[in-house]
Amino acid sequence: MNGWVIRVLLLVLAAGAMGLRLPQLDRRPLHNDEGVNAWILRDLVEQGRYRYNPEEYHGPTLHYISLPFVKLASPAARMSDANLRVAPVVFGALMIFLLAWLADGLGRVATVAAGVLLAISPAFVFYSRYFIHEIFLIFFTFMALGGGWRYLQTGRWPWAAVCGAGIGLMYATKETFVFQVAAMTVGAAVVGWLNARREGKPLMSGPWCNLRHWGLGVAVGLVVAVVLFSSFFTHPRGIVDAVVTYEHWISRAGGTSPLAKPWYYYLQHLFWFHPPRSHVWTELGILILALVGVGAVLVRRLPMGVSLDLGRFLGIYTLVVFLIYQIIPYKTPWCMLVFHQGLILLAGLGVAFLWEWAKPGWAKGVLLVLLGVVAGHLLWQSWRAAVPMAADRRNPYVHSQTSPNIFELIKKVKAVAAVHPDGTNMLIKVVSPTSYWPLPWYLRDFKRVGWWEEMPADPYAPVVLVNHALQAYLDDKSNKQYLMVGLFELRPPARRPPDTFMEMYVEFKLWERYVESLPRQRDEEE
Repeated sequence: MNGWVIRVLLLVLAAGAMGLRLPQLDRRPLHNDEGVNAWILRDLVEQGRYRYNPEEYHGPTLHYISLPFVKLASPAARMSDANLRVAPVVFGALMIFLLAWLADGLGRVATVAAGVLLAISPAFVFYSRYFIHEIFLIFFTFMALGGGWRYLQTGRWPWAAVCGAGIGLMYATKETFVFQVAAMTVGAAVVGWLNARREGKPLMSGPWCNLRHWGLGVAVGLVVAVVLFSSFFTHPRGIVDAVVTYEHWISRAGGTSPLAKPWYYYLQHLFWFHPPRSHVWTELGILILALVGVGAVLVRRLPMGVSLDLGRFLGIYTLVVFLIYQIIPYKTPWCMLVFHQGLILLAGLGVAFLWEWAKPGWAKGVLLVLLGVVAGHLLWQSWRAAVPMAADRRNPYVHSQTSPNIFELIKKVKAVAAVHPDGTNMLIKVVSPTSYWPLPWYLRDFKRVGWWEEMPADPYAPVVLVNHALQAYLDDKSNKQYLMVGLFELRPPARRPPDTFMEMYVEFKLWERYVESLPRQRDEEE
């Protein structure tokens, strides 16, 4: 296979990945993080305004990249759940094509194998359908790795600029990029030291060590980050906040967050997750192939066309970033994509080694069958995770997911508002100390929504939504002038705290009008 064939195959895989990721994007309600991100994007779309928040909401690339996808959609679909997720889907598929930049180091078989695994990995499929930052972080990591590798092979300054731009975009995507840059630095330093020792030359020598090119890469990365954090120079404070933010995130990483998890959390969710009344979820096949790839690097039994230096770098990079994420107490399942990316590249090397090792035709046939079983199992899990079990607590990639029951809540609120004289100007009061996102997003069409963390002196309005934990009893306290017309869950039922239900109260006379508006069922007479 020549370079063009590899590129065509990667494009086909990217198209297939897109097809796997696109169906029923609106099946799962927005996660609370998605709701917050959508709210920020809405301000950018409608007011042309974005301000980086250093305390909570990560970097600006998610919003600026999503902007054209939203603008190109019809007004009715512009801010729909499905349309919000199109940009992550596209970038989650396009990252496969970036493997072309590493193809002369990975080799042809490993490149295609890694592309297949990226396309069908359940973790990558699931989070490519999430309106959060992780997929963009991985895409720009591929950009940085690919640009850096191409520069080492060619010595041409544009590739140094691409590498720098990739790192700058990683910075502007999520603060945790520092872990990947640290792991890249360790990997490059160790490989450089091994080569220098073998060749008897100083570490900082060779055609790749051009300080002007390095300076260009750093400059490009800084310019990209400054432009984005400053909202294209309209908010200079964002540049300062891009540094100040680490004070906040260091405290989180240190374990002061409620999201602190045991060290094995990622291993359990990625390689052996067996919830009650469900099958085992696992991407163990990728891990086994990655370990084969590492073994091939260690014993220097790589197929022709595979770079030992790149193999060593990927092994060290993946190990370092994996250890960092295991040690940090703060854990959310989408963070495991960072080291899973490296495992998939190493798994590609593992496939290449096995293909070279299986010399007889029958051995290659057996290998193809085994790899087909692994791929089929991953594909089956990807579909189940992405569509039928997208909001199911038994899905290992689900984390604090909003319950689909929120759709019923919003449907009922809108139906009641339809019979109110004020319509979407109807007053709604929401009382909840925690766990109310993404309610603000789904109630965005209503002009008069008030939010309280505790019961106000006057809690009454045509529609009142109250956190169940507050025990409002507004129906009893109002002498039935208000009725509780529903109890709606916001989070999945496993290990949920008592504050994940919302009670809906409606003014009695308004509820009467709503009931009278319902179509009457005809009595069946036979």
